[in-house]
Amino acid sequence: MNNNFKRNKIALAVISTLALNSSLLIAEELNPEDSTLEDIEIIRVTGYISSQKRALQDKRNASSIIDSIASEDLGKFPDQNISESLQRIPGITISRKGGEGQFITVRGMGPEHSTVLLNGRVLATENEGREFSFDIIPSELISSVDVYKTPTASLQDGGIASTVNLKTARPLDYDGFKGAVSVKALYDDSSEKTTPQFSGLLSDTFYDGTVGLLGSLNYYKREFRTERSFTDGYEAHRDLDFDNDGIAELTDVSFPSYYTQDVDQSVRERVSGTIALQWQATDNLLLTLDSLYSKLDVNSDSHGIAWWVGDSMVTDATVDENNTVNYFKSAAGARPTEFVSFSRPRFAETKQIGFNADWVVNEQLSLVFDTSYSKSTDKVAGNQSYFVGYFENPDREITMNKYDGDTLPTYSNIGDLTDLSTVKPGWFTYEGRDITDEASQATFDANYELNSDILTSVQAGVSYSRREKSKDVAKTPDNISCIYCSWTGHEYDGFMPESLVSGFDGNGFLSGESGGSIGAWPTWDNDELVDFMLSDAGLAGIRDPEQRAQAIADIQANGGFGVQPKLGQSGSVLEQTLSAYFLANFEGELGELPWSGNLGLRYSKTDITSSGTSQVIESFEEIDGVNEVLVNFSDPVAISESGDYDIWLPTSNFKLNIQDDLVMRLAAGKTITRPTLSNLLLDRNYNTRPTERNVSSGNPGLKPMTAWNYDISFSWYMDDVSYVSAAIFHKDLTDKWERKTQTIQIEGYDFLSTRPENVSKGEIDGFELAFQYTFNHLPAPFDGLGLQTNYTDVTETTDEEDFESKSQSANLVAFYEKGPLQARISYNYRDGYTESLNANRGQPKMISDYGQWDASASYDLTDNFSLFVEAINITNERTKSFSIYEERLIELKDTGSRFTLGARYNF
Repeated sequence: MNNNFKRNKIALAVISTLALNSSLLIAEELNPEDSTLEDIEIIRVTGYISSQKRALQDKRNASSIIDSIASEDLGKFPDQNISESLQRIPGITISRKGGEGQFITVRGMGPEHSTVLLNGRVLATENEGREFSFDIIPSELISSVDVYKTPTASLQDGGIASTVNLKTARPLDYDGFKGAVSVKALYDDSSEKTTPQFSGLLSDTFYDGTVGLLGSLNYYKREFRTERSFTDGYEAHRDLDFDNDGIAELTDVSFPSYYTQDVDQSVRERVSGTIALQWQATDNLLLTLDSLYSKLDVNSDSHGIAWWVGDSMVTDATVDENNTVNYFKSAAGARPTEFVSFSRPRFAETKQIGFNADWVVNEQLSLVFDTSYSKSTDKVAGNQSYFVGYFENPDREITMNKYDGDTLPTYSNIGDLTDLSTVKPGWFTYEGRDITDEASQATFDANYELNSDILTSVQAGVSYSRREKSKDVAKTPDNISCIYCSWTGHEYDGFMPESLVSGFDGNGFLSGESGGSIGAWPTWDNDELVDFMLSDAGLAGIRDPEQRAQAIADIQANGGFGVQPKLGQSGSVLEQTLSAYFLANFEGELGELPWSGNLGLRYSKTDITSSGTSQVIESFEEIDGVNEVLVNFSDPVAISESGDYDIWLPTSNFKLNIQDDLVMRLAAGKTITRPTLSNLLLDRNYNTRPTERNVSSGNPGLKPMTAWNYDISFSWYMDDVSYVSAAIFHKDLTDKWERKTQTIQIEGYDFLSTRPENVSKGEIDGFELAFQYTFNHLPAPFDGLGLQTNYTDVTETTDEEDFESKSQSANLVAFYEKGPLQARISYNYRDGYTESLNANRGQPKMISDYGQWDASASYDLTDNFSLFVEAINITNERTKSFSIYEERLIELKDTGSRFTLGARYNF
């Protein structure tokens, strides 16, 4: 892995550009209705120099640091969603799916360590864990985003890395009628398709501005193509015995479990909107009812070619200096050439409704009550398909080589891939899982202002939340899926009908990469093929009459290739949390130096119930003459486990004005990340394929991870726009989770067993640099120029296996804003890092360096009408992952570049 980022050069570049990606702004509240968070610094990215001036002025009155993005700037970055704007902020990086930002990492900690709220409320997710998918909500629906990196007792607990609060627009935020609409045409060069996008907002007030109603709507469609070369992991520390004489010719080597290249063709379509109703019932009482709805459908069809690699099948091989196999030859007929056609749709639906009452009782006391309900689902059980066909290759000795550091492998003796008449049917299955997440909460907060020289106010509050997440897995039974598999002893005489098989065009696959690639291979439509295979003509190909009769009986009993519940892999987790906090706010002078801060304490008690079904392997049934087994499971038995824990979380924040233009901030506090819900499930997943037998399970006994956090920052304001800031942070982590793997015996067979455990302590150390400069002293038209940049360095150490990981990220933005013209070009960089110490096959997984150029420009034709263009991933950068050494490629992926042309109209 390239962990040598040349950080000195990057840091120097950051400082020399005199820029900052994020302008600094201060806010005193988590949201307009919540007066429980005062003296909070907010870093706002607005895109308007006047807003930056206001931000810097307000910053000097704040105590603790958060990062924020305001709505007027979201449309100026070429951003598909909120996360792609958040990546411009110091300390925040993102991971992408299909080329679009999906998850955030804050100060080196993954998405499960950030709590995502909508208007200060718990927001359900369609993922198996707690991580929130930012691609379900378009940036146009959000008015601002606050990222709290340091703890305050009044903040909802649950995120060691950060708490992210998304805010939607409210009608009383506007004066009277407000309308805005935008239309876009999106061109994706990976698919060479153009698709439409639309966004609109209407808001109005009534009854002398005491009642307001707002609605927004967004439609998004994208067609794209993803090219991948990948394996799911490496078999490590293996011995290769070429002639099966019991003496290994090569020892302690690593080789991929299989090689695959595939092309995914996807259509992503999203419809989302918000509604908000507000009533200023009295001068002192504001009532708000709001809701959000989002539905994201992603339909993807992938077509690929693959080869499995097994140590018993290799007759010759060589290794490089790291004992990685870079050439092998398989025994004649031992390795078929497989063709894979699969579909992995995603049907994410998210909704939330909430009510808020903000009552200013008198000049000293204010009360806020808030309640909400959120639900998110991803129902794809039975909608995913995975079909395999193959060439038998009875006389071919397939070879693979990756000499001379080639990125892609080169194959020989794999057969005539243009021959569509000799593709045999193999594994056919429908599968998938339904995820349902429901979250409800109620909070009550009070703020009391004091007439005191030092103690200025006190805050207190209580909250209750209930969250239940379920996973229901369904799959075609194995005896149905493998009716045509030769390894089960079902000899199939026929081939797939040539009329149903077509040649997939893979020309130009990952062009520009060294090594080999395949330009065409057979493929088919899964549903059409199933219709044939279930017909009399399809079943007639099963050679043995008894096996054919049994196959027909099994198909009739199952109703074709339909799915059945996999109870042992399903389950649910119910989590209930009761919290209370107290916060005291202070201000005064140290000598002649003004200071402010707060001290707080939060208490949380959590009860967990995990429910599932126990279904274990009872026996393996040997198949004569075939190196495989059929598995027999026990009858399902309902099981449940419960547990609870409580924790005290002290927090403190302090700000000192050393000079009028120099501010120091300190923060210390304890935070918590609860175990991700997927790790608490009582599920058990078996893989019984002979070359990769493994079992994975959850652990409802996991304890939460805790951290003591320490922050110090300095900000120097050179004028009302330009400044430099630096921050240092440290986290002491306890009860870290790791997925631990060990070898166990099941009915005489070795299995790799993996489950999450609290196994280690660790530390995270890092610093952030941010610099901004605007050239307003230059003569026109150059006085509209500006530069922004930031740099973050993070080091994580773990006592488990004496592990250390380093990661750096940086941003550079050049912008111009003057008159009707606005333009930006930005570069975002993330250094390589370790994603997991224990990924597939129990081996580490590393992510390579990645940098991306984006750009946008707009021109105001009138005060209300403007045209704009956007470009994302201009240079078409590819993502790459590997295991330990870069030659052990796990995945190389190309998702293309995107370009948008659009128009906005405000009224």
